[in-house]
Amino acid sequence: MRLNIIGLSQQHSGCGYHRVLLPLGFMQDIKGFVCNIIPKEKMDGVDIVLYNRVCSYDNNWEAFRELMNHPKIVMDIDDDWVLPPNHLLYDQYAELAPRIENNLRTADLVTVTNELLASKVRPFNKNVEVIPNGIPFGRNQFTDERRTGERVSIFWAGSVTHEHDIKILKYPLQRLQGQKDKIIMTMAGWNDSNAVSEHIWRKMFSSFTAGCTLPYRKIHAMEPVNYMAAYEHADIMVIPLESSEWHGCKSNLKILEAASKRIPCIVSNVKPYNADTDAPVLWVNTQQDWFKHLNFLINDKAARLELGEKLYQWANKNYHLEQINIKRRSIFAGLCQAQTHLGLFQQHGGDGELSPAHTAGIVRGLSEVA
Repeated sequence: MRLNIIGLSQQHSGCGYHRVLLPLGFMQDIKGFVCNIIPKEKMDGVDIVLYNRVCSYDNNWEAFRELMNHPKIVMDIDDDWVLPPNHLLYDQYAELAPRIENNLRTADLVTVTNELLASKVRPFNKNVEVIPNGIPFGRNQFTDERRTGERVSIFWAGSVTHEHDIKILKYPLQRLQGQKDKIIMTMAGWNDSNAVSEHIWRKMFSSFTAGCTLPYRKIHAMEPVNYMAAYEHADIMVIPLESSEWHGCKSNLKILEAASKRIPCIVSNVKPYNADTDAPVLWVNTQQDWFKHLNFLINDKAARLELGEKLYQWANKNYHLEQINIKRRSIFAGLCQAQTHLGLFQQHGGDGELSPAHTAGIVRGLSEVA
């Protein structure tokens, strides 16, 4: 008997893409199905319902369990839901927090990305499992295709919520004026859909381009199905992050994304990134380190290629999604106390099988909460 798992994922959800859609799409020994609203014909025989943070049914879990004949509810959460007061989404999540905490209490199992976040969850639910993010290296959009140009592309990717992090780069990048004929600053994730975000993006862009005095390229936010295309423009990835307990509850996903493209990384030496003490990246402890590492990699192509290859090999060994899914599936099977066999992954709206190559097509859009 194989596990029958329903994944609930809202459109435009990057979290749902990495924590629901991709894991189920690459998990063996299951029958899986991903949607936002469960069709009536799919409600019978479900072993597990998996979702990230919130879903369409969390206003009445008792009625939902009865309707679905009492499946196990697995809630995934990949960020601390209590945001710092200076965070752009603080008010939104302050309103959402009671709903998330009720979901934590109600779930049969909660999965998280690291142990610090698990410690935040345990007061609400003792049944917590740490399942890190994984990447299906060499599959779908996570191949090592990259575009080469005459200039060395210094690359950053993220959302408007990283204003304080990107300020870290402001002064080190000003010191690259003497090399501006060799480089291009590439910022991915740009989204000026409203006046507030446009104002913040412009400030972030100014920090990243030394007041627009360095050559630059903007890449607008993309959908989860193709967002890795932005990384094809990168030769060096910079990952600045302020040190805080809240940031420590995040994951190392940006390093893994860069690794899939063999992009060398310069990274703030803070949690969650430095939990991987053996990661072959260039760690930053001071403002001088940013300039030193950038100067080194800009002027040494062989070093960029070597470091990128080492990062790929390390990530492929430690964070391949198929390997992480062995743990995930074992946990799910234990929760259900069921033995399973090789199954199918079916797409909502279709009668055929859904291979891993098609999994990304279910979620349309990209949202980064933090």
